[in-house]
Amino acid sequence: MFVSLSGVLALLVAGCSEGKFNFGASLDKAVQKVFEPRRTPQQYMLIAVSDADPDQRRAAVAKIAKSKRSDQEWAIKGFIAIALLESDPQTRCVAIRALARTRDPRAVETLLKLLDYRRHPPGEVRPPDALCRWDATAALADLSAEGAVPEGMRAAVCDMLVERLRSDDDRHVRIAAARGLGYYAEQECVKALIVGLRDDHFAVAHECENALVRLTGRTQDCNALAWSDWYEANGEDLFAAAGEIPESRRPKYRNRWGKFAYNTKQFFRWLYPGKKEE
Repeated sequence: MFVSLSGVLALLVAGCSEGKFNFGASLDKAVQKVFEPRRTPQQYMLIAVSDADPDQRRAAVAKIAKSKRSDQEWAIKGFIAIALLESDPQTRCVAIRALARTRDPRAVETLLKLLDYRRHPPGEVRPPDALCRWDATAALADLSAEGAVPEGMRAAVCDMLVERLRSDDDRHVRIAAARGLGYYAEQECVKALIVGLRDDHFAVAHECENALVRLTGRTQDCNALAWSDWYEANGEDLFAAAGEIPESRRPKYRNRWGKFAYNTKQFFRWLYPGKKEE
């Protein structure tokens, strides 16, 4: 095999730009890069489930996810096993995202199992950390938005998103759950989102408001009390205006600075719900 000297030199120069130059280490890295064997996606899967180095496992999962064979049966089964049992959170998250992108019905089943890990023995589901719960909840929200949740599993996904919004101690998980609930026209979802407006983190409250607007076609500017009153008055007809965009929610800015000013105004409306504009 012939390797051009320019290719090796380019890799060495790249090593120089990162800081103090170590010729021996850079040369070793360059040679490894140039002579790295070309592997098939199936070979990467073997690395993903067996290599002792979590960085190598993560890189292997990423390679499979980017390949044209990521939706094949062996790849989906591998993603499921890694999503449920991998010890390295980042590797696990790469598998979760890759599995969700396949749009296979088993993706939803796996995500629900991961988030409901307490009902399963540790040998079936490793307890997920906050990062894994965030990715799993965000994946359920994405699949819900794309209509990729099987009809028979929509109720279970809705219940899980409600539970995550109500009880998860990570705000990113609650934000993702609120976003996902915006695609389920159910009374329980509306009630959970109204309660979510009282969250200590404004980003969660803001996403709850967005979801309520999507479901009802109405807005109360993140005011939980106003939403509660509205719910009591419209409990039998909550979704009559679904799909409409309230006048106050239509863009009031032409650039990012205008958007920043608008979001800041919304934040203070949430912070001081009783204060009226002058």
